[in-house]
Amino acid sequence: METRLPAGVQAAWRMLSQEGDTYLVGGAVRDLLLGRTPRDYDLATSVPPQRARAILGWREGALDAFGVLHGPEQSLEVVSLRSEGPYRDRRHPDVVRFGASLDEDLLRRDFTANALALDRSGRLHDPSGGLGDLRHGLLRTVGPAAERLEEDLLRILRAYRLAAELGWRLDPALRQTTRQLAHELRAVSPERIGEEIWRLLRAPGGYVPLRWADEDGVLRTVLPSLHPTRPIAGPLPRLVGWTRGDVNAAVSVWRQFAWPRGEQRLAEAALRLREAVSATGDRALWREALARAGSSAADILVLAGGSRRLAAFARVYGREGVLDRTRLLLRGAALASAEGLTGAEIGARERQLLLEIWRDPARIKHVSR
Repeated sequence: METRLPAGVQAAWRMLSQEGDTYLVGGAVRDLLLGRTPRDYDLATSVPPQRARAILGWREGALDAFGVLHGPEQSLEVVSLRSEGPYRDRRHPDVVRFGASLDEDLLRRDFTANALALDRSGRLHDPSGGLGDLRHGLLRTVGPAAERLEEDLLRILRAYRLAAELGWRLDPALRQTTRQLAHELRAVSPERIGEEIWRLLRAPGGYVPLRWADEDGVLRTVLPSLHPTRPIAGPLPRLVGWTRGDVNAAVSVWRQFAWPRGEQRLAEAALRLREAVSATGDRALWREALARAGSSAADILVLAGGSRRLAAFARVYGREGVLDRTRLLLRGAALASAEGLTGAEIGARERQLLLEIWRDPARIKHVSR
């Protein structure tokens, strides 16, 4: 198993093991057992934090206030074996005590499939039955669900996200607890919520867990405009296809989430285009709205689909493409020269020609998209 790890993780594991018991822990173990490539790696060691930093030769700033060492490569973290006190801020423990046993450290974790450890001999340590849950594709908390989720409320969203990424079921007790605590997600920062929602939208298996989140009242708290009603592929088509209600209200929430700005703009343009298409069957108005939105937004809307009118729009778009000023045979300086126009007259004439084209596309030669 160790030979499947990146060289930097192997080196850190080897160096720390020379001075204390050191284990690969958490999601990396889960993913390796599932035959997946981990996104990141955590090592847990009996070596105290400052000593571990010195052994590894990492800079002073690598050690954060909670005793976590962040490697020069973002995918590697090192933690000293610990137990924790209460989470009164519902995000961080009030007290961290180093020197705990491996089992104590694992039993403080969120889900059983993340409470696994491997030692360098390849032996698996599993005090909470995570291996059995892994085999059955079941996401279950370590200990009582209410206790684990109340420690860090973001674990509510993390449960649905992991179910989406792994294709697993949620333990019934876990879902029941998410229903009870969903309204308390208002206390979590929008940035943290947005990160989990974005990963849910991107997960190939995101539809069913997002539907569960909707049924359980979680989306009603964090993103009330989103209603997963049917399978759609791709994060932006999903976002557009599942968004209902006022577009301005939906977009204002997205902006709090600090999602990639370009992605937000595209999704908003697709929603504005959907509004325009849904409001009328006039093809000329569709073509005008399409020229404003552009092909990228139109592609997203076509993939989102959702109604007969949108299917009709997709046929028009597929046949004609985007009829914007680039499709004019004469525009700008060439138009000015041909018709003796100056200044604002050029733009007004382009607009007039476009209106004629939107009413009757046969007025221009077909140009391939």
